[in-house]
Amino acid sequence: MVSNYELIKVGEQAIPIVVIDGFIPDPLSLVETIAQHHPFTKQDGDFYPGVRSHPPQEYVEHLHTSLPLLFSQLASHNGLQDFGVEKPLQIPLVQLSIANQEPKNLSPIQCIPHIDTQKDNEWALVHYLFSAPLGGTAFYRHIETGLERVNAAQYEGYFKTLKRQATSVGLPPKAYINGDTAMFIQIARIEPMFNRAVLYPANLLHSGCLPNDISDSVDVKEGRLTANASITFKG
Repeated sequence: MVSNYELIKVGEQAIPIVVIDGFIPDPLSLVETIAQHHPFTKQDGDFYPGVRSHPPQEYVEHLHTSLPLLFSQLASHNGLQDFGVEKPLQIPLVQLSIANQEPKNLSPIQCIPHIDTQKDNEWALVHYLFSAPLGGTAFYRHIETGLERVNAAQYEGYFKTLKRQATSVGLPPKAYINGDTAMFIQIARIEPMFNRAVLYPANLLHSGCLPNDISDSVDVKEGRLTANASITFKG
């Protein structure tokens, strides 16, 4: 049984978010391995405001060992079947990220909350591997539509609304979103802590709480280093 997690529910839909402190046994060793062996580059077509790298195999194996146990427990004890948590699960994507894009270079879509997928049976993981005050993760409701999660049936209408609001409300300022705006209300905010992991439905509107004076450095030991994974369930 997994014991070191907290399940919180946010927004009008009581959407589950799982927070795990002490996610891996030796995070300092992981960061050292990344610093020595895992160069970061900007990926073409990636809206992430920074650079990416591939994770150590040992880290991927940890996810494949720990996450099925956790989600099995969540499904049986916390009633999360309505949020796509069904066995078996797959982990199709694991990557490392360092956010380092200057706000002046952000596109409008990078200045508002986003979803990772339109699927209801996919979750996301972000694992904080930094100690500096570089911001956690926040979750949002789109005011006009009332949406907190955006699935495939809702996406076209939601995107049309965003396009209209680009004219009626105006484009967002070139800045990382860090709270309520004319278009979005922040419904929850998870503060970062070294070796804390956060799991949430991947079609929940979210954004990193990045500081607008963020450094453009790719220094693994000084930057906003996270590990990120996609988790999909049969469904």
